[in-house]
Amino acid sequence: MDALQEDNILATFDKLVSEGSIIFGPHETIKQDCAGYPLEFRICPSLTKKPHVVGATLDASFDKSEKWGPGSDMYCTDSRLILAKLNHGTHDLALNLYSVDRPQFMALTTDSYRRQYEPLDTADFAAALEMLRLKDVYVIYNCGEKAGCSRAHKHLQGLRGPPEAWDVFVSQDEEERGKVPFRFFSHRFVDGFGAVDELVGVYEGLLKSAREVLGKGESEACPHNVVLWKDGIVVIPRRAAAVGKASANAAGMMGSNWVPDQQSVDEWTRLGCRHVLSELGVPNAQT
Repeated sequence: MDALQEDNILATFDKLVSEGSIIFGPHETIKQDCAGYPLEFRICPSLTKKPHVVGATLDASFDKSEKWGPGSDMYCTDSRLILAKLNHGTHDLALNLYSVDRPQFMALTTDSYRRQYEPLDTADFAAALEMLRLKDVYVIYNCGEKAGCSRAHKHLQGLRGPPEAWDVFVSQDEEERGKVPFRFFSHRFVDGFGAVDELVGVYEGLLKSAREVLGKGESEACPHNVVLWKDGIVVIPRRAAAVGKASANAAGMMGSNWVPDQQSVDEWTRLGCRHVLSELGVPNAQT
């Protein structure tokens, strides 16, 4: 992991894009202010090829590719996608097949039978902390279909940070935090991320709060998003993956929404961005 160099990663990414093993292309950015909540739409035409729900088929050109293990619904189109092993081999660090950033990362469990509706565990957080050492990367996890996941094989994603609305979430000003249209639970580590066990303990406490908001028991799957950036963690309870045709994963809930076309932006605007976000999550009392 320490041997990974930014230039080498970018060179590999660009090569795989040129060969068609990674789907990535130019995008247009549209920014909106939703009553104090910053929202960015990144229109990425390349995302028209991406499956958006679990079970959806991939582009025909990938169907013959090797899967990421016997229990996986992820495809490894090229062995060069795999950059390193994380946490002594519990996860593969890989380039994302459908990228909105240059580059975009994934950390997939090497146990290909692990599932995306499972909460994060110690091994996942150890891998996440290694991903955070990459330049300007924040980590997201979409736990379950209602949280915006499109593949069942358990994986985290690494994106270029920060998320558009991050400062609102971690603000010490209650009025500022009240601009978020939905309920969320967060924690900032004064000295930065430290021991993995401490991070796991904080996450479990935040997840307990998310379960209570959603009325979920300890044995039930709890759809939620997790975001890690710099010295903070945010957990967002989720009620739905989409409102009409307006959808969002963890990054979208944090104000960084990737869409395939202008029509998707128009749908968000028609429905009302704050309304969509509050329905995807649990409405903030001030919304």
